[in-house]
Amino acid sequence: MTDAFIYCRVSTDGQETERQLQELRKYCKDSNTNIVAEYQEHISGTKSIKHRKHLIDKVKESKAKYFIFHDYSRFSRNVKVALMMKDALHEIGVCLISMQTNLRSLNEDGTPNATANLVFTQLLAVYEMENETKRASIKSGLRIAVKKGKVLGRPKGVREDRIKKYPKIVSLIKEQEEARANGRKYLSVRKLAAYTDSHKSLIQNIKSDMKDVALI
Repeated sequence: MTDAFIYCRVSTDGQETERQLQELRKYCKDSNTNIVAEYQEHISGTKSIKHRKHLIDKVKESKAKYFIFHDYSRFSRNVKVALMMKDALHEIGVCLISMQTNLRSLNEDGTPNATANLVFTQLLAVYEMENETKRASIKSGLRIAVKKGKVLGRPKGVREDRIKKYPKIVSLIKEQEEARANGRKYLSVRKLAAYTDSHKSLIQNIKSDMKDVALI
């Protein structure tokens, strides 16, 4: 039985990874594959390699031989970054498998599987093109809206509402910013999110709001 690291990704906090996770578990059970680690994250598939390096480190720590994910769009939506991640995983002897095609990126002897890697690149190029098309469409729509006189951005009062709604988080952010300014140890956004049992994006938004109104 071969050990596997299963990976689930969604882009926003409002999305769930549960369906991916359940289907990946079933896939491993049916293929007699042992799951040694499960990793779920909320991160854009277009992020740079700098923001995805932690994933390679997690796989390395797990000592898994397979890295299994649902479909190629869950792995990445950036061809260049995806190829860099694939190469990094290959360097530590990890084979990529997508439920989408059931193709393995490495042959039994550890050499690259030419067919799997061709399909990998082609499908990722399609997903990247979808993203670029969507982005261009949004920008075009925003330009048209501005020309029509529409006011863009957050509704008035959102910033103030967030600061009033989360006074404890606001107080904690102030404390950590003061500690940082004085060269003392402080909690990062990620650690603040874990400490307050909140989403990282909420901490970032409140911090941004506080900067806008000169609270920090």
